[in-house]
Amino acid sequence: MNVLDRFQSILPNLCFITDDPFRVKMIAAHSLDNVEIFTETRGQVGLIGSFNNVPIIVLSAGIGKTSTMAYLTELCLKNQIKRVVYFGDCITNDPSLPIGSIMLIKKAYENGKSYDASEKMLQYTEAILRETNIKVHNCATTTDDHYLIDKKYRISQESKVLDFTTAPIYKLNESYNVLEVLSVLTVCENISTNDTIGEAVRQSGGHSAILLALQILSFDAKILQ
Repeated sequence: MNVLDRFQSILPNLCFITDDPFRVKMIAAHSLDNVEIFTETRGQVGLIGSFNNVPIIVLSAGIGKTSTMAYLTELCLKNQIKRVVYFGDCITNDPSLPIGSIMLIKKAYENGKSYDASEKMLQYTEAILRETNIKVHNCATTTDDHYLIDKKYRISQESKVLDFTTAPIYKLNESYNVLEVLSVLTVCENISTNDTIGEAVRQSGGHSAILLALQILSFDAKILQ
């Protein structure tokens, strides 16, 4: 891979965000063409590549809302980012959702407030799913910092899963009117069934979910030019 001068390169306006730098490199190896590195700041990795001939950014931003929002906010302030898809992991206590389930997040709750995915992104997803056999679960997610202490979390009746990143990304959507956002998650732990995905599988797996996220990100990209 070539290493670009981050101060001279012009970045695409489509951004795939995930948590793990190893996952970024795996996506580059299996799904992208013409890959170049534009940043490796603090151990995270940012790549430029093309998916189905559409230029995109793939960026790891660490785990949790603080790290993710620091990277994403800086990216949006300095570049003309138009569309963001977040791919990450989530936890559930619903026994009907086995580990590896793909969750399409329509709404995210944090501190009693809710934030929505972009309606356009949901429309793109519906169009893609009509042409594929990928099975997804439409749901809401919640952020609950108490989970880190006692492994318990409170959710609304509407919400089925817990993650720490979607809500702040959807909240950012309210600050940038031109930004389209969506979160696609996979279940990595089911508290009800005591099932978990191992770290190596978590990093390298989720190919169907990643492919779906990339298809959503690049869907009809010419309208953003």
